[in-house]
Amino acid sequence: MRIAILSDIHGNLPALEAVTTDLEAQDPDEVWCGGDLGWAGPWASECIDRVRAAGWPTVKGNTDVWITGDPQTVESEEERKEYRSIAAQHDVSEDDASWLINLPLAHAGTGSILLVHGTPESPFVGPGPDDLASEFRAYEAQASIVVYGHVHRAFTRRLADGTIVCNTGSVGLPMDQETASYLLIDRVGSDVTLYHRRVSFDRKRVLEEAHRIGGPLAAKLVGMLGAA
Repeated sequence: MRIAILSDIHGNLPALEAVTTDLEAQDPDEVWCGGDLGWAGPWASECIDRVRAAGWPTVKGNTDVWITGDPQTVESEEERKEYRSIAAQHDVSEDDASWLINLPLAHAGTGSILLVHGTPESPFVGPGPDDLASEFRAYEAQASIVVYGHVHRAFTRRLADGTIVCNTGSVGLPMDQETASYLLIDRVGSDVTLYHRRVSFDRKRVLEEAHRIGGPLAAKLVGMLGAA
């Protein structure tokens, strides 16, 4: 049994296409998606369409809420205004917005594997690889393996209770390397192997398209991808 889990596409169609091509070669039995499909990228609607058409089990990310025009959890009024402007520039369809808002917070698979975007309680928060053990308590006793996205850094960590927590890294806005990242889980009997696949994509094309589009959307993407 092989499960591929990808997350944090962020409207980066070249990265999604590169990962999809790599997925075909890896031939997983199932593909799951950890959310954050369109926000900040030039191809938000196209990426949402690809995921919906693929029929992958998908959980809700924080920016899947923000892209609908609801800057939930953002406290600064200046940032809330900025996020509403980005959402307006994305202009996703009402059907896509409804689909995103109604995505579940978690997806559970066979073999005690749980996928969330941030934590089991919220898609808006999630610990980084170097955070204290106390920051990972939300994942304890949830499943044998808990997979999440949100922080755009691929890593694996075993908790004190034996739970394995694994971050997929990001397809569209990787913050740890210049390559897209996704996770493969192989199960053969009682043996389980987790490993990250790194896939190159055309970063120049993405940044050029962002500059062409302009506006607050481009400033957000260039600030994140250009600094990675």
